[in-house]
Amino acid sequence: MKDSSPGIEASGDLVFVGDVHLDGTDAHLEAFLDFLEGLRETTSRLVFLGDLFNLWIGRRELEQPHQRAVAEQLESLRGGGMVVRYVEGNRDYRIGPAYVGSALDEATLDGISEEFGGRRLWAIHGDLANPTDRYYRRWRAVSRSAPFWVLFNLIPRKRRMRLADSIESKMRKSNREFKAGFPEPEVRTYAARFLQQGYDTVVLGHFHVEKDLRAQVRETTGRILVLPEWRESRRHLRVDRGGNVEFVDSTPSGSRD
Repeated sequence: MKDSSPGIEASGDLVFVGDVHLDGTDAHLEAFLDFLEGLRETTSRLVFLGDLFNLWIGRRELEQPHQRAVAEQLESLRGGGMVVRYVEGNRDYRIGPAYVGSALDEATLDGISEEFGGRRLWAIHGDLANPTDRYYRRWRAVSRSAPFWVLFNLIPRKRRMRLADSIESKMRKSNREFKAGFPEPEVRTYAARFLQQGYDTVVLGHFHVEKDLRAQVRETTGRILVLPEWRESRRHLRVDRGGNVEFVDSTPSGSRD
């Protein structure tokens, strides 16, 4: 598990954003860039819970213009002192080597810890929360393996792009089936393992619904917060220096509600 890095002294809030799913001809891109710019004055730490793009492969030679625009905006925010961390989702592949140190402070598949405002939060994408999604679990094991990426990187660039598009299409079909309903019992069981480790709040993405669930673990009441997809909801999660946690609208100015 990754612990929060010391970073800068927090003068703003901690923000979590989930499942933006931008693509190459996306009408939502400009609004998202405006949202990021608005965070500059209110936010000291920004955490993405995966699937920022419909598909994001950590190879600069495969980078698309919309990805470059977002990466440059994140690099600018980091230059202003903001810490930007990324938890990979099911549409992200080996982001760290290409973007950590420029657009991102950290990228991980395993989840991250944030201690902020007196709270101890564990953030993870959530794609492994539902054990019945066996097709995806098999694909995840293969696609995250070193041999897969050795072979993938040997393919010429244009063929890699076609293969990536095919993968994205198949993933979208599979995800639609398993997101038809929110698997609350499975999510509670999944989150409980982190609450049992001393976290008081577990933040998940992946399911594209906004949920604020209370959970009793031993003698402690914890919270399980599921982020809505940003693309349609225009909502994100904000934690202030006092430890107050709330879902808020992502207004064009990035201001609080």
